[in-house]
Amino acid sequence: MKRQWIAIPLVAAAIGALGVPGLAKDTPVSSQWAAGPMKIDGLDLDWQGATFLTDPSSKAQYAVKNDGRNLYVLFLFNDDRSASTIDYTGLTVFFNTEGKKSKDLGVHFLKKDVTADALIASLEKSGETLTDEKKAELRKQQLYQMFEADVINAKKIPAPSDPAVKTDPPAYRSARKQRARSWELRIPLSRINQAGGIGAEPGKTIKLGFEWGGMTSEAMKDMMAGQISRGGAAHQGAELTDSIANPRDNAGTLSGGGDYRRDQRTMLHSFWTDLKLAAQ
Repeated sequence: MKRQWIAIPLVAAAIGALGVPGLAKDTPVSSQWAAGPMKIDGLDLDWQGATFLTDPSSKAQYAVKNDGRNLYVLFLFNDDRSASTIDYTGLTVFFNTEGKKSKDLGVHFLKKDVTADALIASLEKSGETLTDEKKAELRKQQLYQMFEADVINAKKIPAPSDPAVKTDPPAYRSARKQRARSWELRIPLSRINQAGGIGAEPGKTIKLGFEWGGMTSEAMKDMMAGQISRGGAAHQGAELTDSIANPRDNAGTLSGGGDYRRDQRTMLHSFWTDLKLAAQ
């Protein structure tokens, strides 16, 4: 996977009032043309008047726009119950230009809270040189939110390279207000210089898949902590990685064994739609 990530200070964000959502249909969804620059900030300022659709299972609402360079998606989760899983697992968007429900190409968007030292280590590992003054400035903030965009390329299809072409990388931001959460995504239409690109032009129809939730290491750690607390045990288990530790299932249980109770946070949500990209 090729990882794109951005870090910002951990601060509270507000979500503006969104338009009335529409109902999802079996017919292809039509993207709306983004007339001006879209600022990826997790807010709805660029989405006034947009048509929102609803996933019947999760009740999540979403709207889609595009311009000549990027696809934009705004997800809205109206309460803790519908949003709890996405906090654990992030949101994965799969895309296919041949109308297939394929998971070969996509982007996994995930938010993490990290310390200043962890952020500095990640920056240096990625090749960025930080001065002592810059490190001191970063350490003034105790926690940061890291917004990661992990490219999914199951068949390792290389992206065409052209130094003359400027392509935006995948990116996202999230925001919250009371029980509501919003996730704003950007995915490049072109694959030139971007392995996380869709490979489609405005006016074309693509297949999109959205997935979040399921059993993850974070959910397992919280469940184990809850069991330890209830049992009064003092056990320090091995730290789990951030990857998905075991197969996920819709029952919210750990496949292959384990006595974990059903938990709303581990429910797997997934749906597909055909999307007709808007043409200018």
